[in-house]
Amino acid sequence: MTISRIGCLVMGLALSVASSVLDAAEPAPAPMTSTKDRGVVSIVPDAVLSQGRLVLKVVAFNRTRQPAAFGAADVKILTAAGNPVGLVSLDQLIAEATKASGSKRRGSSVEHNPADYSRPQLPAGESAAGEPDVSGYTGAGNPTSGVVSTHTNVGTNESPADARLRGEIDALRAGILQSTLIPSASAAGGQVVSEKLKFARKEERALRVLVDFNGERHEFTVVPPQ
Repeated sequence: MTISRIGCLVMGLALSVASSVLDAAEPAPAPMTSTKDRGVVSIVPDAVLSQGRLVLKVVAFNRTRQPAAFGAADVKILTAAGNPVGLVSLDQLIAEATKASGSKRRGSSVEHNPADYSRPQLPAGESAAGEPDVSGYTGAGNPTSGVVSTHTNVGTNESPADARLRGEIDALRAGILQSTLIPSASAAGGQVVSEKLKFARKEERALRVLVDFNGERHEFTVVPPQ
């Protein structure tokens, strides 16, 4: 496959991520793609900030024969002046959703390990045209459909507030980029959420996004929405 064809493939994958979870009311900007020898990375910033935070969809395609590790720790955001912008962890997002809901748990629960459930992955085979078969890609390295909650309520009637909170947490677990191994000729991705953006009065309103994947650094310039 030529580099340009791989780039088009990953841009399509990034668009599929852009249509999933969190705030998707506004149309997503066009993907930005970086192609190197060992991998292709594509990012899509959300069209609007979420409570002052930038939401980025990130997809990586592994061009090597060996699995490649990828996760939120591989994504870094800097201001134009070089100041780091932190990322909000999945645990923090869940804690914020729980606090905002004001929901109180009732009854007993049984813990489940999410790793016990299969994660949809991109098939490693090729299509009839010799390109990677992306028909099984779900837009994230973790479940985006049929998500299983980490808790199973026992002997209680779930209130509407509890059900809404559970749905929000499931959506976060499905959409936020988590650590994974990407097989050869496969792609995976998800969303990262920045801390609230703050720019000085005369500071350039631009961000550098650095993505380390497969021993290579991919760099992007993002102008965040107002």
